[in-house]
Amino acid sequence: MKAGLRTSLLAAIPFVLLFNSDRVEMKTRMYQDASGVRTIQTSGDVSLQRQLLQWTRDTSRGYNSDGMHVSNNRVHISRSSQVANLGALDEVDAQVMDFVRAPLSLKTTYEFSERITVDFTYGTEKERVPAPWTSLEYTLIMPGRITGVAPAKTEVSGGRCTWILSASEPDVRIHATSEAWRWDLIVVLAYVLVYVGYRVISYLTKRARLRPRKI
Repeated sequence: MKAGLRTSLLAAIPFVLLFNSDRVEMKTRMYQDASGVRTIQTSGDVSLQRQLLQWTRDTSRGYNSDGMHVSNNRVHISRSSQVANLGALDEVDAQVMDFVRAPLSLKTTYEFSERITVDFTYGTEKERVPAPWTSLEYTLIMPGRITGVAPAKTEVSGGRCTWILSASEPDVRIHATSEAWRWDLIVVLAYVLVYVGYRVISYLTKRARLRPRKI
């Protein structure tokens, strides 16, 4: 993919959004063809509704609004985007090691990585003081079972992993690898083996019948 064709659907996350929200969660769901869905969800005090909505919009340009609702004096904002090729996004690498790239493997390997950055408004030491207690939750859902992640400090369950990324590390790259059985290929191979076995047994049986018997 040429650099000129890469697009951006997620800007650096403003520290002011993380600091003033109860929770900010980014989620990426990767499908078997490297397409996917990107989601960002924000919740915070209803008195900051306008600001939270604006900061969330600035972070997710090109996303569609999934709605906003208020309950118990908290506002909840959700935005998402369908992506035809996750690997075409800036700071994202998504690869599928399928039959074409690994014809001898009975598993398909999926790889995903993304650079996550936090944007401090002023970058001063005073502004960065609360950074260690401010975090972003990032959830990645991949086909199959996740076999490796980085950074290693994450919660993994099947094909889902979640990082809690501290704003004190404003530039980090996450990475995950998953594997899924190629059941279509396995079924074909099983059929071929059964057919070959049947033909061999039929041939040996026929030869045994034609073999002259001793009198």
